[in-house]
Amino acid sequence: MIWFKAGSKTILVIRLLMAVVFAFYGCVKLFGGQFYYGDWENLSKSTVDGTSLVWLFYGYSPFYGRVSGLFELVPAVMLLFRRTTFVGAGALFVVGLNITLMDFAFDYPFVKYMATLYTVLCGILVLHDRARLREVFADPVR
Repeated sequence: MIWFKAGSKTILVIRLLMAVVFAFYGCVKLFGGQFYYGDWENLSKSTVDGTSLVWLFYGYSPFYGRVSGLFELVPAVMLLFRRTTFVGAGALFVVGLNITLMDFAFDYPFVKYMATLYTVLCGILVLHDRARLREVFADPVR
């Protein structure tokens, strides 16, 4: 796999890009900007499109919105430090996979492809540290 040996500059660019993207979305969620936390009166499936209904549902619990923001922000910050890159990338891979599945399940437009790209890039970061990945799954008896 040649791209693993493409150089640390490529990995650094991916790390920084994913840190910025997920930190941005995490902050947006933490400050209450992504989900709808407003009045639920006069809202129904017949008056709201599916995409908006999903944001309404996730916004029903401000706690959930803030916690999901932390699950994006904290690992994004971890990507900024070499010692914590593996854990941050692994956490963001799982978060990204969840977002990607949700985006495809609810048929979000173009954003579902961006979520897929972000998930793949986080996967590349995890695979780049495949020695640590092997350690995680290694037989402790050996």
